[in-house]
This record gives sequence, C-alpha cells and structure tokens, in this order.
Amino acid sequence: MRLIPWPRKPPDRDSGEGDDPPPPGVSLDREANERLEQWSRAVRRVRISRSLLSLAWTAGPVTGLGLTGGYWVAYGHPPHTQLLIYFTTFTILSGLIGLLAKIVYDSTWGPAQERAQADVSSTIDHLGDLILASRDLHVAGLSGQARRSEAARQLLRRVDLSPAGIGLACQDLTGDRQLGEVLARIESYRRSGLFTRIRDLNAQHEELFDTAYQQIRPEAPLAASALRERFLGEVPQLRAGIARNEAFIERVLAGFEEDNPLLITMGDVEDMLGLAFELINGREIPILTFTYRGRWQLARALETLETARSRYRLAQAASDNRIRALAAWLIEADALPYELVPEELPSNKLLERVMAAMDDLQMRIDRLQALEQRRALDRASRERLARAADTLGTALSLYRSAREALVTLGTAHAELLKATERWNDLAGTLPGDPQRLRTSRSGRGLRIVERTVALDEDARQTVCQQIMRHLRDEGLEWLRSDAQPRRPREQVRDLTPHRARHLAVETALALEPHIQLSRPEVQRGLGATNASYLGGLEPGMSAREKRDLGEAMAASVEEDLSRSAEQLALALVRHYHVELTEDGRRFLTETYGARERVLATISRGQQLSEQASQVSLLSRRPTPVPLPRRDWYRSLVRARRALRR
Repeated sequence: MRLIPWPRKPPDRDSGEGDDPPPPGVSLDREANERLEQWSRAVRRVRISRSLLSLAWTAGPVTGLGLTGGYWVAYGHPPHTQLLIYFTTFTILSGLIGLLAKIVYDSTWGPAQERAQADVSSTIDHLGDLILASRDLHVAGLSGQARRSEAARQLLRRVDLSPAGIGLACQDLTGDRQLGEVLARIESYRRSGLFTRIRDLNAQHEELFDTAYQQIRPEAPLAASALRERFLGEVPQLRAGIARNEAFIERVLAGFEEDNPLLITMGDVEDMLGLAFELINGREIPILTFTYRGRWQLARALETLETARSRYRLAQAASDNRIRALAAWLIEADALPYELVPEELPSNKLLERVMAAMDDLQMRIDRLQALEQRRALDRASRERLARAADTLGTALSLYRSAREALVTLGTAHAELLKATERWNDLAGTLPGDPQRLRTSRSGRGLRIVERTVALDEDARQTVCQQIMRHLRDEGLEWLRSDAQPRRPREQVRDLTPHRARHLAVETALALEPHIQLSRPEVQRGLGATNASYLGGLEPGMSAREKRDLGEAMAASVEEDLSRSAEQLALALVRHYHVELTEDGRRFLTETYGARERVLATISRGQQLSEQASQVSLLSRRPTPVPLPRRDWYRSLVRARRALRR
C-alpha cells in the first residue's frame, strides 16, 4: 500500500505545471515491509551463527575424524587428500543448502503455520468461554426455583467446590440453612479424611436429609442425586468424567438438516462445544464396532442389517428428542414450568404435559382475542397476544416435527425387520459360522473392532480455522491472543440462544469430515463414553491455562468401554442371534470390563423363541404422537388476523 499526499491544487495544464515531477512525499510500502519482516523473522528463528558453528564443527573435525578412522579400519591406511576435501566440501554444501531451504520455508509457509497455531490457541480460548456462556444460557432459560436448582446442580458437579459452596448449593436446593451447614461440615471432614465423623453426621441428620431429599427429588432428580452423594461424603471423580446428554449429536445434526435450530437444547450446545474442546486438546476416544470376516454374502447382509439397525435406533431417539426439544422450547418461552417436566420424566408423560401447556397457550390466545373483538385490547395486551401467538406457532412446528419423526420411525422399523429376515435366512444356511463371536484373529465370524476418534495435527488446525471463521463472521471473536488485552464484554454482542445453536451446528460441521459424526456407529460410540471434566473452567482464564486444563483432563479421564461392550453384546444376541459363549463373556469382561452378571442375563436371552426375538425389536414402544389439534390452528389463525388489523 502506497500513501502519497494529495496536492494542494490541481496542476495548471496551460502553465506547464503538469510536466514538473510530483512533489516529494511519504511513501509507505506495506507489502514490502511485511515481506522483509517475514525474512527477518525466518533468519532469526534459524539462528545463523549457531547453525554455521554447528556446520563448521560437522564439516571439519567430525568429518575428518570419521572419514580417517573409517578409511583406516577398512583399508589399513589414511584416505587421500582429494577424498578428504570432497567429503568436507560435500558436508558444507549440504548444510548450506539445508539452511537456505529452512529459511525459505520459514519465510513462505512459516507465517501460515503460525496463523494456524494462533487459531488453535484462540479457538481453545474462545471455546472455554463459550462453554461457560452456554451453561449460563441454560440457567437463564429457567425461572424461579428451577433456576436455583439448576445452578445448584452445576455447582455440585465441581470437584473442587469449597464447603461454603456446597452449603450454598444445598440451601438453594432445599431452602434449609441448617442442612447446608451440615453438608459444609461433611465436606470439611472429607477433605481431612475423617470419614468416621462423616458417618456420625449421617446418622445424626439422616431424617432431616431424607425429608429434604424426598421433597426435591420429583422436581430435580439429578440435583437430588448429586446432593445425596455430597451428604455421604462422595465427590465426582475426575477419572470417571461427566455423562453426556443422550443423542445430543443427533439433535444437533437434525437441527441443521431440518433447518430448525430449536431442536437443539442448551445442554446439547454445551456437549458439542465440550466435545470439540476435548478433541482439540488431544483427547482420543475409543469406540467399539463389530464386523464380519468370511463369506461376502454374509458380510453384505451384516452391513445392511447394521445400517438398518443404526437408522432405527436414531429414528427412535429422534422421536423422543423432538418431544423433549418441544418441552425445552416451552420452558424457554415461559409457557411450561420446569418443575412439571423433570429430567427423568418418561416421554409419554412428557408429551401429555406438553400438550396441556399448548392447550393453556391456546386458551390464553382465545381470551386475548376475545378482548380484541370487543375493542378492549390495549397495547400491553396486544404485545402479550403477539408473544403467545409466536410461541404457539413455534410449538406447532416442533410438534409436527415430532409426529414426522414417528412416521420415519415406522419406515426404519420396517427396513430393520426386512434386513433381519435376510440375515436370518443366510445365517440359517451356514450354521455355526455367523452365530459365533470370534475372540481370535483367525477363522470366520463376527469380531469386535476397536477404533479411536481423534484429531491429528492437520485436522486440529482445519477445525480451529473453520470455527474461528464462524466466530469472526458472527462477531463473537472478543479475544485475539494472550499478548493483546481482551476487549470488554460490553463491546461484544451477547451470545443469544439462537446464535449458540448455530455455533453448535457449525462446530459439528467442522468436526464431521474428520471424525464422521454423521455415522450412526460413531454417534453410538461417543454417546456411550463420558466427557472430560471441565468444571475447572473459570471466566478470566488465559488461553494457556485453558489449554493446560483441557490437556490434563483429556489425559486423566478413564476410557471405560464396559457400557459399549454390553450394548454390543445385547445387539449381537438380539439382532444377530450370536451365541454368547463362556469364552466370549470372559473376553468381554477381561478386555473391556463388561459386568459378568449383565452378560449372563443377556446370554440367558438366547433361550427365547424366534417369535420373541422378533418382538424384542420393539421392546421399547415409541411414544404415540397424535395429530395436532384443530383448535390450536384455529386460535393461531384468528390471533394473526387480529394482529394484522
């Protein structure tokens, strides 16, 4: 870029001033300066003096001694002078060429590599803050006691929570200050290893705790369970990690494929950002799949059946996910109290309460619309009518999505039955081959294959560059690097739920080419593992601190494949009629830590008849979603007509 000062007056062509040379000015050639600076950095990075000294030492004494000694041992006399000069010159020229090549590389591709590394560091920094922001958005979507309960549960998940923090969380959950003081004392004793005193306090205050526990359990079962662990002197283990939300990947990808971000909850956003944070910091997640080695007809039938089974499982999860996404939206819109839909509520009960909330919305709209007909609708009531109509319209869209998912589930189930029948026909003609789980590498049969989900260095840089590009486009890049100060949060637009959901989708799309998130077996494998503990993240941490925390947590989490092994064993017995022999059970127990009693129960299921095996494909009946009520549509249409007047 060249800057030339503007002339004070235009040249007079008649006077001949245009023939005079332009006046001297300041010229700033930015491109040339940047190029020169790149070469300067490359030369400084190579350290010319040290490299030349090393080259002189290698080409001189080292080459001379090595050549003379080797030649003397081989031929019994010293080498000729010409040979010594040749090897010395060869070493010098090779070293200089290598040194020049390194300088050229650092000055051309080096800056791009530096930018890629800066993007990795900046992505880790941003993801840490965005994970905290998504947690806050989840709490912000609640109100009243539900907000206090969720905040208390978030506190109780922290491993390093102080006794005062535990007392505060207990008081927010139960409203009992005395019980909070008891739990704070228990935590103080636990940190000192005085478990005898903990048992004394458990016996002394057991009735008080049980009363509070039974009171909060129906509304907040997860928070109540975490509080009970604290009462017994137990804390979350870093090695165990944190359980992921079931089918969170499916909901995020469905939000993108159906162009409906409301299918994604704030918990899904946190899990997706946390997964990216883990993988970028070097976490390697093992997952289990199985394959068949043998006849190609059976191998193709196995692939078809496994694809159909995975599609059916995802369709079954999608049906429930749509209902839970609808409930989450109604809670976010203050149309459904959080206390009515606790975490462990069955899908059929959840659907009943969702439909009741939509009925309440419809009646609220009808009352406001009746006021509008009498010309008694003031401005505030008109705004309430608009909000209620928007909420009901969005709820209807999500409700239709839930019903469409149920139709898709029926199609997936028919495909599964067809693929199962094809496998059984082929397996019946070849007894003993496909019905055997192989634990050795030789022979034909079904084998369990362990693979690892991870990002290599190139994939890590590509993912980070794509995430940072989205953050820049959305105006969420509020930090540059550790060397530059942070911009005040007031100058950055707040992370809204809508933007958080789009960020989760972009993160999934960035990871997809490298770990195949869309593949059912990958989703199933990741869902069966625990996430790294990220409770140590705090606002104001530097990028270096967040990276150290992420790497430490990724290295410390224990990779437990027992649940994956048990799920695979159940699938092999139920869908593939594999004989789970004593050797197979021992292999799963010793290799992957599967529980013997669970495998024994699965093995006993092989005694079921063929008809019972077919019925087991629908052992968990899908939640029936009736047609949307016509009254919902009528009220919505009337409200929108009234608002257009």
